Amino acid sequence: MSSASKLVQVRQQLSALSERSTKLATQLLATKQSFTQTISAVQGTIGGSARKTDLNMVAALQAAEKKLEEAAAALQHASSEGKKFASTL
Repeated sequence: MSSASKLVQVRQQLSALSERSTKLATQLLATKQSFTQTISAVQGTIGGSARKTDLNMVAALQAAEKKLEEAAAALQHASSEGKKFASTL
């Protein structure tokens, strides 16, 4: 396989990966929104429980929510860099 063919193949792989990364980031942000809604529901429904289980649940959901946001940002960044790099090949 020639160098030009390899470059075309790498460009195609980067473009496809960038598209998948963007789609996955969008899905993660939608999931994060579900966490946000669930946090509100937990706080509104069982907030202030005597056993503090609501606080534990909210803390767990907020931690997951933060990681989803971080993962989405990382995927968006990778997608952007992949597109930029692919355009130089």
